[in-house]
Amino acid sequence: MTLLCFALAGIAQAADPAQVGVGGFPTGMALDPATGTLYVGNGTTNSVSVIDTGRCQARSPGGCPHRAVSAPAGANPVGIVVDHANDTLYVVDSFADTVVPVRRKHCTRGDVSGCRGGRPIKVGSGPEFLALDAGTQTLYVASLYADTVSVIDARTNRVRGTIPLRSGPFAVALDEATSTIYVAMLGAPTVAVVDGRTCNAADVSGCSRRHATVRVGLAPGGIALDPKTHTVYVSSQAEDDVTVIDGRTCNGGISRGCAHPAHVAAGQGARGIAIDEVTGTVYVANTGANTVSVIDGATCNASVRRGCTQVPASVAVGVSPRRLLVDPRSHTVYVTNAGSASVSLLDARSCNARVHLSCPLPGSA
Repeated sequence: MTLLCFALAGIAQAADPAQVGVGGFPTGMALDPATGTLYVGNGTTNSVSVIDTGRCQARSPGGCPHRAVSAPAGANPVGIVVDHANDTLYVVDSFADTVVPVRRKHCTRGDVSGCRGGRPIKVGSGPEFLALDAGTQTLYVASLYADTVSVIDARTNRVRGTIPLRSGPFAVALDEATSTIYVAMLGAPTVAVVDGRTCNAADVSGCSRRHATVRVGLAPGGIALDPKTHTVYVSSQAEDDVTVIDGRTCNGGISRGCAHPAHVAAGQGARGIAIDEVTGTVYVANTGANTVSVIDGATCNASVRRGCTQVPASVAVGVSPRRLLVDPRSHTVYVTNAGSASVSLLDARSCNARVHLSCPLPGSA
């Protein structure tokens, strides 16, 4: 049995009231809307912070209680995902090359008594991020150094197959509407486009086939899908921009639209991406600039590109922001800041594609 160290996050000792202190080098996050719980992986302190999103929001950042639960920890937890169907929280243990399943029922904002990991699932070397296809109950785990994506049956927690890729698979996004897995390759300016219809927990016959690719910016570190516009956004850390892919014509079954994606500017070291479907806003964490870019997804998407040439607004956050997550109920954007061991809380109601009350106007970044 593997034990992970979980802690309820406390208030950061920083001047910025919109930052909440967590463990060292936080990166990956997952939101459980059913329990109002936010999970944050803290790499250097080998822990996962458990945050009460009902009390810890952009408009009430002081409502974050602090309590520590001491336990032996996994090594460098990164990606996290919640599986409601199997009542399981999956945490990537990057240094051990495993994914640890945690029983979700007693590992929530109000009850951390059961935050004990089950039998680790062995994956490829250097696992980073993962994604869950709820429809097929398949977990896809990208392993940076093994150049593979593990295909796991979430019902049995067994590896069913692997997707062989090149140049460091890093971040993963899913489009359940087209049964497509998009994998950003950190070591090459490409995104692999995998057909999930023949590469899932029940059928792995297509996992080893040659997959279509999309050329994107150098060192793509973040990827996100807007299901409303069928748009895939991929950040480039080296080119400080975001590639805009048409998921309607570039997916597991169709590749004719993979050749000519659009691009939109972001900030220095563009990395994590999150989408607010309520406002149609694309938020991008800029690691080198300590900011978040605010892009209008309504005017820069798969079918509308007139806004892709505009310079987006930006808002200052903590040091070295890595990943973002949007809670549509509280209209809060959570941002992990690896360099300041904190999570920034942005108000999506006053800082979005159309309203800039708490972030600068476009062009002022």
